[in-house]
Amino acid sequence: MFAITHVDVFDGRRTIKDQAIIIEGDTIQTVCPMQEVQLPAATLDASGLTATAGFIDIQLNGCGGVLLNTDIRQSTLDIMNQTNLRHGTTQYLPTFITSDQEPMHKVIDLIGDIEAREAQGILGLHLEGPFISKAKKGAHDPIHIRHLDEMTAYYLADHADKIKVITLAPENCEQSVINILTEAGITVSMGHTNARYDELLNKHGITMATHLFNAMSPFGSREPGAVGYVFDKKPYAGIIVDGIHADFASVRIAHQVLGDRLFMVTDAVTPAGTDMAEYDMAGTKAYVTAGKCHYADGTIAGAAITMIEGVKNLIHEVGVSREEALRMASLYPARALNIDDEYGKIAAGYKANITLLTPANDVHGVFQMGVQKV
Repeated sequence: MFAITHVDVFDGRRTIKDQAIIIEGDTIQTVCPMQEVQLPAATLDASGLTATAGFIDIQLNGCGGVLLNTDIRQSTLDIMNQTNLRHGTTQYLPTFITSDQEPMHKVIDLIGDIEAREAQGILGLHLEGPFISKAKKGAHDPIHIRHLDEMTAYYLADHADKIKVITLAPENCEQSVINILTEAGITVSMGHTNARYDELLNKHGITMATHLFNAMSPFGSREPGAVGYVFDKKPYAGIIVDGIHADFASVRIAHQVLGDRLFMVTDAVTPAGTDMAEYDMAGTKAYVTAGKCHYADGTIAGAAITMIEGVKNLIHEVGVSREEALRMASLYPARALNIDDEYGKIAAGYKANITLLTPANDVHGVFQMGVQKV
């Protein structure tokens, strides 16, 4: 048993002063005022710090100098987790973009071979593609974009214990294959889609949208498109808050419309958490210019932002409260994944994933599943 003492606790709803968090194993046992607690022998004095639930990044392709698509190994995931922890992220979905069949099978097998994935921050895979729209491919290689047939859908469903989210273009998928995925418990997210609004109305089981505004049909007066569908029907939606993928005003407008259905992602790639200026984006040379990750032709190729940088942008550039920024980085993604009974809050019975922040919102310490990592 262990205690974090004299800490201000943001519990997912409000910030409470001078609390103690009692941790046993990987679980929070209790949160209570300092004057009411009987402390265990092991303690950490966190005076002046705020404890928040560790950040959850639903879309993370790479960081710390590595990219999952280019190096499908345990060591890649280790570096991603270590980089995450330095920036306040305790859970994530390793994200694998459009590829040929063999690498996709390899990454699924890699996740399946990992014991105690949660202890390494892994909640499951996010397969972003290859069942997407060529018209909205973004940085994805069009050679590998393909149709999702029932045989492949059943294969993915059989590996639902490893796959948390699949991003696809609904207009290019039959309802029957979407049903196969959702019935297996896989979250289906609309993304890299050129769908019309009415095409999306006719598809069911889509509960998430991938990087809102980017690689999707825009909102117009006569054709609401995919963005209009998201604003109207309000699935959970991820958004990249780097000021490059979406103007900060667009993030603010989206938040006004979607409220607690909008969560933050990084969509980070190799350079995130480093000072790299060039990198390999799944076989294509890419560059970082003034924080923008891009190909030589200017096409955006992922992001170089970390979750804590996104939190600061939400506060200082978008104008949301500190508490709401923290919810967008922890509680709301947990809700989107339907795991908010164990993740996304600091409360008794929740997993001990805790990020300690300074008043300036710098990461001071991190606990992952009850173990102090930073």
